[in-house]
Amino acid sequence: MEKGYCMKYQEEVPLEEGCRHPRDYCPHRQGCMLYLIWKEKIKDEDPSDQR
Repeated sequence: MEKGYCMKYQEEVPLEEGCRHPRDYCPHRQGCMLYLIWKEKIKDEDPSDQR
């Protein structure tokens, strides 16, 4: 299992899980791999969801 690093919360997170706090403010959001994984996961689950 590969892990990514959350800069805001200073913790390792499994990449499959993605962002644990996607709706919280994060100054690192633009370059965050965990957030991008979460976003793709949500898009795959509900294509009508336009967040």
